[in-house]
Amino acid sequence: MKTKPIALVLLFAGLALGLPASAEDGLSDAARLWLDERPEIVFAGQAAYPPFEFIDKQTGEYTGMTVELIRWIATEYGFTAVFEPMPFRAAQVAVLQGSADALSGFFKSDERAIRYDFSRPVFSVATSLFTRSENTELRSVADLNGKRVAVQRGDYAVEYLSATNAEVEFIYTDDFRSALGLVSSGKADALIGDEETVLYYIYNERLGEKIQRASGVLYVGQDCMAVTKGDTLLLAVLDAGIAKARATGTLDTIYRKWTGMQRAKEPDRVSPRPGLMLGAAMTVLAAMAFAGSAWRVKSVVKTATATLTATVVELQAENGRLSAANARLRRDLEERSRLEEDKRRIDAETAARRVEELTRCCIASALDSSAMADKNT
Repeated sequence: MKTKPIALVLLFAGLALGLPASAEDGLSDAARLWLDERPEIVFAGQAAYPPFEFIDKQTGEYTGMTVELIRWIATEYGFTAVFEPMPFRAAQVAVLQGSADALSGFFKSDERAIRYDFSRPVFSVATSLFTRSENTELRSVADLNGKRVAVQRGDYAVEYLSATNAEVEFIYTDDFRSALGLVSSGKADALIGDEETVLYYIYNERLGEKIQRASGVLYVGQDCMAVTKGDTLLLAVLDAGIAKARATGTLDTIYRKWTGMQRAKEPDRVSPRPGLMLGAAMTVLAAMAFAGSAWRVKSVVKTATATLTATVVELQAENGRLSAANARLRRDLEERSRLEEDKRRIDAETAARRVEELTRCCIASALDSSAMADKNT
């Protein structure tokens, strides 16, 4: 194995000479040499951001569209992807402080670009306003002045609302599920959240009658991977991996697996803007209108199957209890019938003996009377 000093010399030589990218994997020789010295790359990601990256409560596995993509890239380029799931804001700090190498998913924006370098966009994510179902007043950002808005710490929604000069009271949470709970309980007036994730929690928490999507799409964020400013070689590896996944159809396959829909083409602009074209917004709304997306269907079927199985087991147990009770009841009725029959028989025998005794008494009395009469005569 090459020693680190030699590898670094070759790396910088490659950068200086502008060595071309490998036709096979899209990596420059400099990036390939960098990978030789970095067999392990640590990705900080969100612990609760389905369907992109989340911990499956049933299996304990860290999974999702972004996680699957990164694992595929790691396999293609021969490195080990280590995932550190955590709250969103903590993940951002982990990369800046160097305890993680890259953010697995991060909306690109001008403000964030001051401290991070972003990969090419991976997914387009629509974001909307959510309120309690009975709320008819909040329909747009303009209606939020003076209101309590629940947001995820570190979320782009804060930057977006600040740019609109809306005067709101932010209530910060670690994830969208917690923010949704604040709206449901009335502790917040609204939530600005990524649609696929919020809709997932609305279904799983059975909040369909309590929570509504109160607006159209506010913005469509371009979800990228991100590294600290100036980490050009890691960024080159990530960009090459994303490009290869796109070119081979792998990215589309992953997206369809989780959503049941075709992934949109890579946009020309990668920064989310408040005033997106109406056509793009309507396209996203139409896509989100498919309630039977494969990802949600998979979740629904899995949950429903588990519920049905538990119900069947409970019904079987209840049926067993009822069968046992019926058997006991039949035995009780049979015993009661037998006892009543015995009682009737005993009563009849007792009555017969009584009649017999009375008859004997009458006969004896009659004989005594006859004997007395004979004596007197």
